[in-house]
Amino acid sequence: MDRTIVSAGVLLACLAVSMPALAQESTPVVAPPYEWTSDRPDGHAPAGVKADYLLAKGEFYAGYRYFQQKFRGTVIGTDAVTSEDVLNILNFAVATPSFNHTIHELDLRLGLSDRATLEVTVPFFRNDMLKQTDLTFFETSSEVLGDISIRGLFELLDMEAYRLSLTLGGTVPIGKLSKRGPTLTDPRGILPFAMQGGSGTADLLAGGTFQVQNEVSSIGAQFNSVIRFYDNPFDYRLGNSYDFTVWGAYNVSDWASFSMRGLYDHWSPVEGTESRTNGAEDPLAESFFQGGNRFVIPFGFSLYFREGAAAGHRLMIEWYYTVSEDLNGPQPSHERTLIISWQTLF
Repeated sequence: MDRTIVSAGVLLACLAVSMPALAQESTPVVAPPYEWTSDRPDGHAPAGVKADYLLAKGEFYAGYRYFQQKFRGTVIGTDAVTSEDVLNILNFAVATPSFNHTIHELDLRLGLSDRATLEVTVPFFRNDMLKQTDLTFFETSSEVLGDISIRGLFELLDMEAYRLSLTLGGTVPIGKLSKRGPTLTDPRGILPFAMQGGSGTADLLAGGTFQVQNEVSSIGAQFNSVIRFYDNPFDYRLGNSYDFTVWGAYNVSDWASFSMRGLYDHWSPVEGTESRTNGAEDPLAESFFQGGNRFVIPFGFSLYFREGAAAGHRLMIEWYYTVSEDLNGPQPSHERTLIISWQTLF
């Protein structure tokens, strides 16, 4: 099953890459070079891709993304284990059979010039965990505003159907790190890393995006990184993270397109120890266990409204299929992700 899906993704990318060449070969003299445009269904990258393209000077972009991530079961390395294994073989006091992570994110952009765009994203998290001990189950949850991300998008290449941009920025650490809830020994204990609001540090954001279009399709690639340089006030530092994605999209009409992409995520373990939690009791509070990597295939579609009251608005959806994951220690296993995005320009 995995090989079939990956092969289909490779085929889609190859078709998208070959289409510009085929179009040029068929009409080498008559057809002018194709010019990249955002005024088409695939003119914005798929729903889960941020900081994908620049605005013209004075343009304003507003977007909202809804992320619903569900985790079920537990993985160590590439091996699935049961909650009973975590409790009885690994001798932890608490296991996590399920974890739901929901994000509501506001995305705003302003075209400072034709070669520079400012982007600000503000996330709000809702986390729900089911915990298991030898004797019982209990639930814990948190709601918290996350760290604000501020990025500059800078144009490096604008040549006919091709676009290349650099992303550089940082985070404003407003996310709370003292969210409390039920733990094994305290009904108002400090919750583990995944239940908190951010890193507690001002972090560097750096990346780049490449895109190319022809008359009916497009491809793109993007790299992003989050680099952390110092410990937060609680004497630990979240690990650096990196992701790389490639995608292909095909317009089935002037208002709808379908997409497929590959997404690889890597995140390093936490450095230091959160002294207010107990990593020997709950593996989600153990610093080293927080590292890992994951490869998923997101499938998506985009609707670009051209008429009526919603003219100029976009509705985009992506659904993630997990291909593989390799996690440092007992961590919840990714089951699925759904992203719904609304976007418009002013």
